[in-house]
Amino acid sequence: MNRKSVIILSSLLVCFLILLTCGLAFTSVTPSKERVTDKYIKAGYTHAFFDFGDYSIRTYTKGDESVLIIWYGDKRLADKSIYTANKFKGKRFVVKRGNAIAIGYEDDIKIFQFA
Repeated sequence: MNRKSVIILSSLLVCFLILLTCGLAFTSVTPSKERVTDKYIKAGYTHAFFDFGDYSIRTYTKGDESVLIIWYGDKRLADKSIYTANKFKGKRFVVKRGNAIAIGYEDDIKIFQFA
């Protein structure tokens, strides 16, 4: 290999590692309840919430569509519930970010994904 190709391959590897690190950080961070609620309200959704000891449940509704988001107190509870949610999701999508799990249709869940 000549020097030019080594530099190009090294640059591509560094870019890949940066993108991988950003992607992992984005999916492991739990979004704040307030930020997600603000995003859904700006998109025209109404919401209801229930706060319990180890978890908080919030529903966002717009017409016939709704999104259910559950914030868990610890990672262990969130990891266990993602398997259960995937069994019963039907045509809906299940997305996990940090200690929060959202269940909803594709267009409705995008707000949670990018909040």
